[in-house]
Amino acid sequence: MTDAQMMTLALAVIIPLSMLIYSNSRITEAKETLRAEMQGLRGEMQRGHGEILAALERIATQVKTLEASIETKLHIHELEHHR
Repeated sequence: MTDAQMMTLALAVIIPLSMLIYSNSRITEAKETLRAEMQGLRGEMQRGHGEILAALERIATQVKTLEASIETKLHIHELEHHR
């Protein structure tokens, strides 16, 4: 095998391997970036979930208050008009 053939063979092996290594490092960077973004989104979702739960708790409290008010008014109405 001549020197030129050996050089061509070496380049034929080295170039694809180096491109594979470079590609894998880029994929690793992309995965890390996506993980960081997912973690940020997960935090936003948890905050939003907390806000929704707090809003539902306020609504439940308002409903209970209205329910008590309606029951009181109904009781007063029954006392005034149905006895």
